[in-house]
Amino acid sequence: MSGSRSASLVRPSVEVLNAYVPGEQPQGDGWIKLNTNENWFVAPSVLASVAKAATAYLRRYPDPVFSELRARLEARYGVPASQIICGNGSDEILTLLIRACAGEGDRIAFGEPSYSLYETLAQIQNAAPVGVPMGEAWELPVDGLIAVGAPLTLVTTPHAPSGTPFALADLERVAAGLSGVVAFDEAYVDFGGKSALEFLDRHPNVVVVRTMSKAFGLAGVRLGYAFGSAHVIDSLYKIKDSYNVDLLTQVAGCAALDAWDEYAAVNLETAARRDRVADALRGRFGWHVWPSATNFVLATPLDADAVVIARRLKTERILVRHFGQERLNRSLRISIGSEPEMNRFLDVLEQVVG
Repeated sequence: MSGSRSASLVRPSVEVLNAYVPGEQPQGDGWIKLNTNENWFVAPSVLASVAKAATAYLRRYPDPVFSELRARLEARYGVPASQIICGNGSDEILTLLIRACAGEGDRIAFGEPSYSLYETLAQIQNAAPVGVPMGEAWELPVDGLIAVGAPLTLVTTPHAPSGTPFALADLERVAAGLSGVVAFDEAYVDFGGKSALEFLDRHPNVVVVRTMSKAFGLAGVRLGYAFGSAHVIDSLYKIKDSYNVDLLTQVAGCAALDAWDEYAAVNLETAARRDRVADALRGRFGWHVWPSATNFVLATPLDADAVVIARRLKTERILVRHFGQERLNRSLRISIGSEPEMNRFLDVLEQVVG
């Protein structure tokens, strides 16, 4: 009797839900984490600002509309503060968009494969996720996405997990071809992609989603933000949690924007290292590596098992990401860390595949 009662305590769709599985977070020191696309750098001024803000004021609620942070974002990106919302990571922004745009049974379109959280969030909402196959060389399926005609379409640009950059003309074709909201998820745009921000003035259905986890090295504080029309952004404010961005996170975000030039230089350095690592994987190991405009590469060993390589690297305290789904199960996604980390990775990889 107790078993049947407990089975009815949650929605059936939640019972069968396949939860999103984050990349492994190892315990202890000494690991080289190349599995979750974290930035290897955080500006010292950001750490100092957060430490300074850790005072008795923590007893108070944070600004629910992050006024100072939005003012800094307006100054940096040239989008009015009234068209900006912040969230507990860009994942919360995605959640808000799905809650606002898609009801039960409504379609949510995205390239397949892409960020696997999209499908999970759609299923939580009892919406219908529609994955449109990416092209053979990871081309954006523009016509396929338009054909779905979803009330919400999600486009990761540059693409993850391939790293592929998309032409702005293709992105705008998607925006122009749909009447529903089109969210461009620009988590990695600061490493070499083209931003869709310029579409905001021409396409009121466009939302541009950003995160400070990648380019600003703040994955640990969880801060995302989005730009869109006042109508769409106002709707997201209606359904967000009251105090969804904590005080220290808002301070960290402001400090990170103040350190823009420092981060821009680091991200250029990361992009250059990415290209060197890609060349090494191709030249020294004979792997296929897809062109990338992100802080990671997707690489396919041509004469070895990707799963075995990932396991052997882990025994040397180096983590890379392997995905089990079709089109990815023979490949490894490798984040770009610091110069010593990547040199160590390549040296150990030589031993592993040798």
